[in-house]
Amino acid sequence: MKLIYFKNDQCNVCKAVLEKTKLLSSKNNLELEVVDIVEHPEIAGQMLVFTVPTIILQHENSEIKRFARNFSFYDVENTVNKFKEILT
Repeated sequence: MKLIYFKNDQCNVCKAVLEKTKLLSSKNNLELEVVDIVEHPEIAGQMLVFTVPTIILQHENSEIKRFARNFSFYDVENTVNKFKEILT
């Protein structure tokens, strides 16, 4: 599984959520890709990301779940744990 985190450096919420996302990825041994939508608008466009922060959970290059703008990080953790159980 892989987490893709979309952010903007002007977004203070993005900075706080990024730290939690880094901790979640290291705790669960997940690959983490961080994409700044200002520096890489083409990636954001290809992934249909129009707001930040956005977290996309992928498995084998397929999107499993997307969390965008207003979400509970508790839901992100629960979803990661649920899919880890399913995939192992």
